[in-house]
Amino acid sequence: MNRNSEAASRARTGGANGTNPQTIRLFYANRRRLPRACGNRVPSLRNPGVAPRRPLISIAARAIALVLFSSALTGSGVRWSVAMAQQSSSSTKWTHTYVVEWNEPAMYYGAKTGVIDPGTDCPKGTNPSPDWVQVLVDAGYTREEAKWLRDPANPTRSPVHGQNQMAFRGKDRANVYVNPTSTPDPGLMPVSGTIAEGLNLDGDESTGFTSPAGEKGIDNNFYKALGCWKTYRGPHRLSSGALQFNDAMRNGAWTTVIVVSGEGADPMNDDHVMVGFYMSNDKMVKDGNGNIARDYTFRIAPHAKYEGILPARTSDGKIISTAPSDIMLRDPAYNRDLELLRAQVSLEMKPDGSLSGYVGGYRPWEAVYKGWVNARGPVIEVLTWVQLPAVFYALRRNADYSPTGPGGEKTHISFALRVDAVPAFVMTPDGTKEVAQVESYKSIALPAEPEKSIFGSIKIIDGLVADSDGTVHAGPKAVILPPSADSDNKHK
Repeated sequence: MNRNSEAASRARTGGANGTNPQTIRLFYANRRRLPRACGNRVPSLRNPGVAPRRPLISIAARAIALVLFSSALTGSGVRWSVAMAQQSSSSTKWTHTYVVEWNEPAMYYGAKTGVIDPGTDCPKGTNPSPDWVQVLVDAGYTREEAKWLRDPANPTRSPVHGQNQMAFRGKDRANVYVNPTSTPDPGLMPVSGTIAEGLNLDGDESTGFTSPAGEKGIDNNFYKALGCWKTYRGPHRLSSGALQFNDAMRNGAWTTVIVVSGEGADPMNDDHVMVGFYMSNDKMVKDGNGNIARDYTFRIAPHAKYEGILPARTSDGKIISTAPSDIMLRDPAYNRDLELLRAQVSLEMKPDGSLSGYVGGYRPWEAVYKGWVNARGPVIEVLTWVQLPAVFYALRRNADYSPTGPGGEKTHISFALRVDAVPAFVMTPDGTKEVAQVESYKSIALPAEPEKSIFGSIKIIDGLVADSDGTVHAGPKAVILPPSADSDNKHK
């Protein structure tokens, strides 16, 4: 093994301590010169459905560049090759590109095991499963009516879409999904621990949580409000919500790529860095172990909504925002739009070439609530052990940001998205060359089209599944009990 290949091996494994910035530099330098490729694969940029490997001619060209300019590798550092310099107007500029292989709300997990078990985050465990019969009785239904509504034999209760009448438990039988304040706050167990993941969004270390690493002032009230709801709770990559939406992303529902570019000679320590989040129409590819394969090629798909560009700097491989930005990303959730005001990033370039960390900001909290409602309220409530009005009240109670100023209505809540990404080759929208720097493509994006519902042709109105003609068989005046010999079918 020669010195270059030996150093590259150390870069992939992290060397002796796994954190040496020099090994990270060498990994990226070699990767940019000579990307991995599958020799028996015939890559093509003409297939929009699959992310192809780099064209063989590009691989050959980079191999030649590696041989001709191997002298650029020295024991004290790595100089970027001419092959890299040709992508930029300045020989000192650098670009690293990735594809997001996992993203989920940053919810610190404080238990030793399990989802519902007590932990430092939720000392009493998760919110318990409601007694739905009692919930209906408390809402004014007779016990007989409540039991019948929950009875699987009830023809108005769908085994797939739940019982629509469950929505009408507000004052005067109002639909609590669209009018959550028509019922008192049912209560949602909040996070009571002091540790949270995320970022210090307001610069105030005297407020907020403490990070697992000891950083003060972490702003993540989304976690405070919903972190003990079992759909969000669990170890990294193991909460039910994260599994559901990331499985969809990894199977081709959407693709997000990240471009990081800088102007300094050392990518690990650069005061002038830009970070860009973009959409791609190319699907990710899995390896034999079911993991997202590295070094596939993705073309940026200009999007009218989903794009985020943030100024930053790097310090020992850590990417840190230098100023907030207003961005919108594709949310791994039912509501899909992740609008972040005053967004920041805290990411780290790992020795193995991957990227991980957080992107956070203040997001509109009511859109989160509506996303859950429109995912079929009765189903969400039963499967995730929650009364949806409690989610509304929890988000509103913990909202901590007003776009109009300190005295304005707090319509936004602090939030952080945990991001894991692997090396990828990111191309310009026309697929003719690699992206050389972070820039906006919104000006050439087509108008955003409404995304297709994950529920297909199923109509959902006010959180309830309707017939094809829009009829919802439930309501404030619905007859609950079935006709019987000793009942006149009057509402009780």
